[in-house]
Amino acid sequence: MFENIKYFDIHSHLHSDFFKEDANEIIKEMKNQKIWSITVGVDFNDSKKAVKLAKENENIFATIGIHPTEKGNFNKTEFQNLLNENKDVVIGIGECGLDYYWPNRDLNQNKITEGEFKNKLLRQRGLFISQIDFSLKNNLPMMLHIRSYKNSDAYIDTFKILKKYKDTNLKVNFHFFTEDEKIVKKILKLNKNFMCSLPGVITFADLNDSIEELPLENIMSETDSPFATPVPYRGKQNNPLYVKEIVKKISEVKKIDLEDVKIKLIKNTLNFWNIKL
Repeated sequence: MFENIKYFDIHSHLHSDFFKEDANEIIKEMKNQKIWSITVGVDFNDSKKAVKLAKENENIFATIGIHPTEKGNFNKTEFQNLLNENKDVVIGIGECGLDYYWPNRDLNQNKITEGEFKNKLLRQRGLFISQIDFSLKNNLPMMLHIRSYKNSDAYIDTFKILKKYKDTNLKVNFHFFTEDEKIVKKILKLNKNFMCSLPGVITFADLNDSIEELPLENIMSETDSPFATPVPYRGKQNNPLYVKEIVKKISEVKKIDLEDVKIKLIKNTLNFWNIKL
C-alpha cells in the first residue's frame, strides 16, 4: 500500500549537532530502508536548521517552535515568515508545552529561588499558549513536550490549558508518551482524536498497560533521536533507523500483525500531519 514508506519516525533531531558526523550516512540508509522522519525544532535558530534539512531530503519533514526549557520568546513574526517560506516541509508547531522536571530539580538543588521557579512555570505556560494560538491561526497540528516532575503535574496543567480550546479544531500529539493508563483515559476523554507517539522507552520499561489502553488509531511511532535508544541498541546513539523496534513492540503488546501495525501507523501519521505525497 505504501511503496515508498515502510516506517515513519515522527520525532527526531536529525538536524542537530548530535548528528554532525553521521547525518548523511544515516539519511542515506533511511532512504534505502524507506524510513521517513520529522525533525523537530526546539528554538528559532534550531527550527531553521530543521527546515533546511527537510528541504534537502524528500523523506524528512520539519516542525518549528520553542521547547519549554529553551530561552527566548515566541516571536510570531519570525516564525510566520519561516513558515510562509517553507510550507512544503513545515507540517507542525513544536516541540512545545510544559516541562516541570528541570525547574523542580533546580529548585530542589537550590540553583534557583522559589520566585524564580514560579516565574519559569509562568513563562512556560505563556510560551505554550502563544504557540497554541499560532498553530490554530495556521491550521497546523502541535508536537507537545509534556514532562512531569511528580504525580503527572505537567499533564494536569496541560489538560487545564487544552480544555479552553475544546471548541476549536486544535490537533495535538503528546510526544515521548510514557505516562500510565489513567493519563491515557484523560487524554481520550479530552479529545478522542488526540495522538500519543511512543518512544524507545517502551522496549525496556513496563508500559504495556498504557499501550493496551491506547487505541491503535491514536498511536504514532518516534525515536526522539538521539535520545532513549530502544532495545537491542541500548548504549548506542539513537537514530530513526531504530524506529522499527518501537513498531515491533507495539505489535507485540497489541497482539496485532506487524504488517498491519506498520500500515496503520503510517496512515495515522499522514492523516494527523496532513502529509500529501
